[in-house]
Amino acid sequence: MTPRYTPLAGAACLLAAGAAASAQTAAAAVGATANPVEVVEVPKTTLSIELVTVDLGDGKQIQVARSEIDWRLYDTFVFSLDQEDPANPDDSAIVTRPTKPYINMDRGWGHDNYPAMGMSHLAAGEFCIWLSNKTGKKFRLPTEAEWEAIATQSGTTPDKVDARCWHAGNAAETTHQSATKEPDDLGLYDLLGNVGEWCFTDAGKPIARGGSYMDDPDLLTPQTAQKPHRSWNETDPQIPKSKWWLADCTWVGIRPVCEIAEPDEE
Repeated sequence: MTPRYTPLAGAACLLAAGAAASAQTAAAAVGATANPVEVVEVPKTTLSIELVTVDLGDGKQIQVARSEIDWRLYDTFVFSLDQEDPANPDDSAIVTRPTKPYINMDRGWGHDNYPAMGMSHLAAGEFCIWLSNKTGKKFRLPTEAEWEAIATQSGTTPDKVDARCWHAGNAAETTHQSATKEPDDLGLYDLLGNVGEWCFTDAGKPIARGGSYMDDPDLLTPQTAQKPHRSWNETDPQIPKSKWWLADCTWVGIRPVCEIAEPDEE
């Protein structure tokens, strides 16, 4: 079987160059963050997304989704649940929605508040376009540099991984509901582990960062990176294979960032 991880150019092993229900109560108790948090309501739904403001250095700030995007919000995008007529969405000139999945993409592990997974990088990007159009904000996938700058500030050192991250040693081979582990120093949940997170490389190529529930705890670092591989969609029987869904990938999801508008843009 082809290994899930492939070394990055100029990197050794898995590192990029240069660079449980009972836990829910504990996580809530330490969930406060000194970083500003904005709650963004998603119009025509009962859903919202929490954004944490993070300083990237050199005077640049960005807002980061506090949790990975869950199935409730991703389903709203895929199935046009925000539309009066889902068969004829009124945003089709702006938004391209994925085809409907032909298998149960949550694998029966859980839906409500579980991280959405198995979408392609293309689909993740279209989700950000949809979310931007819905909210009037500028959502997108992070660059690798942005993601790593955020993760470096998370304070998730090896001695804190077990308390903050779902990994191969504690996840029982499944994803888990968001925010059931302690938040990191920025107030973000599951930045490392649970599911990896789609990003862009400097060359504009897709890359997944942060590791997942399938990885050993010592691999969950701000530098861990994973290139997508054709094996992630190997068992898709369609010809051509889906460009929206990865039939064999249960470990990559979405944590969008949101650009902060300059005062004259607001």
